[in-house]
Amino acid sequence: MGQTLAARAGLYRRLVREAWGELDEPVRRLHARALSSGTFKVCRGRGRLARLLARLLGLPREGEAVPLLLKVTPHGDGGERWHRDFAGRDFVTEQREHAGSLLAERTGPFELLFGLTVEGGALAYRSVGAALRAGRLRVNLPRGLAPRVEALERADGRGVRVSVRVTAPLVGLLIEYVGHVMTEGDGEG
Repeated sequence: MGQTLAARAGLYRRLVREAWGELDEPVRRLHARALSSGTFKVCRGRGRLARLLARLLGLPREGEAVPLLLKVTPHGDGGERWHRDFAGRDFVTEQREHAGSLLAERTGPFELLFGLTVEGGALAYRSVGAALRAGRLRVNLPRGLAPRVEALERADGRGVRVSVRVTAPLVGLLIEYVGHVMTEGDGEG
């Protein structure tokens, strides 16, 4: 019978709802395109446990000007697959709607939950929970053990400036990356 109108509108548009029109145009364009590219400064945590977790999760390697290719593939269920290629190192997550208003992002056995808000034209991601998943089994992590993610997407003259910082209790910084993503239609100045 085909996708519903809500599914065709896109995952992020559905989650942000009426605030979608308040997002800066380049940010809306980023979430409407299948392919984007950019360059990022990537920093990893220094501790032994942070390095081990980053390696196990397949997080990007450190670098000052790490190229990114992003391919977003919609699912028939309204979710999306985000395939990020950081300088030849793949980092893939599955994203979907959770409980009607949250973004659930999964990599391996970890699922992070976010509330999305629009702040001055930018899209802000706020960690609200985490779980371990194995098939249909889902075990919520206590807040004191859950990783925390701070992320922001803001338009500027170079496209969309993206900043992501991931920390974990007892570990500290896992990864932080900051850079710009460009989609077709983004311009200089």
